[in-house]
Amino acid sequence: MAEFSAPFDGSPIATQSQWSRMARRWGQDGVHAADPDSTMLKVAGNGTGNVTLQTGEAFVNGFYYLNDAVKNIAVTPNAGTVARVDLVVLRASMSAKSVVAAYKTGGSSAPTLAADEDGVYEIPLAQCTVAAGSSVVTAVNVLDRRWFTDSGATPSLPGARRPSVRGRLLTEGGRLYIGDGAGWQWIGSPGVEEGTYTPQWSAGTRNFHWGTDAVNRGIYQVRGRRVDVSIRVLVASNPGGSGYPDPLGVSLPPGYPCTTTERSLFVWNYTSENGEGSAIGVATTLPTTSTTKIARLRYSMTNGASQSAVPNAYSMFVNTPFNIRNGDVIDITGSYWTT
Repeated sequence: MAEFSAPFDGSPIATQSQWSRMARRWGQDGVHAADPDSTMLKVAGNGTGNVTLQTGEAFVNGFYYLNDAVKNIAVTPNAGTVARVDLVVLRASMSAKSVVAAYKTGGSSAPTLAADEDGVYEIPLAQCTVAAGSSVVTAVNVLDRRWFTDSGATPSLPGARRPSVRGRLLTEGGRLYIGDGAGWQWIGSPGVEEGTYTPQWSAGTRNFHWGTDAVNRGIYQVRGRRVDVSIRVLVASNPGGSGYPDPLGVSLPPGYPCTTTERSLFVWNYTSENGEGSAIGVATTLPTTSTTKIARLRYSMTNGASQSAVPNAYSMFVNTPFNIRNGDVIDITGSYWTT
């Protein structure tokens, strides 16, 4: 097949097929409407031999369609003994050189839409059920089946937003908003869909690992300034016994330090495979100590056995309250805010 490009002087868009191929890349087929509550090209039944089509505009296979007055579309009578399911469609035809609204009969289920981009191509507007022996469609027997299309997301400047349109997307500095008709509601910000890293464990200022055969992995996801993180360690060996007298800490995802204005909390779970039981607790960042790691894994204890005993929070060490050894598991999960 020869190469083709257009429109240029001497290489125009000369046929409807060329136009269709080009124009259908500009946007999706569908009814042009601000939101699904719009009546643009909506079909209604009224208990007569016709259904009515409201005014509106659409794209079908790259071709423009306009209906500027309410249109009656005849219902094909059902001569059968069971109910029939039909469609009202917008039909683009290369041979007829037109886009028209048409009534298309089906059977026990709705008919298949024509999908020949170089011949006849259809999009649905409504599904109609015609009772056996009837030629009328009532309002309750019409289901809205319109496909919608729009201009896509609209760029904007902070402080200079256009009026909100329900269902319309707006981008502003990389942030995504959706209109509700009264204002623009934030729904997303740039981030990392999913990332992995190797957490760096520490005890005070000393870095260590859990053995050369340990499984040590971190998974994180970023949404704007919020980072969700999950860390798992399958221990291969205790790193140093009593040689590490400082609390356990573990690094946050690289490049995403925690904010200095607050401490973020995580849940941790420890399971011993060496007969020492298990524990759960809360991990926390200490921005005054470091903005790049979870600095404490804390658990609750009391100073006595009575109900009035004062509780306290203690930090985990490599050997306190458990002697962490081969086969033990540490899980940490939670969220924090970046700077």
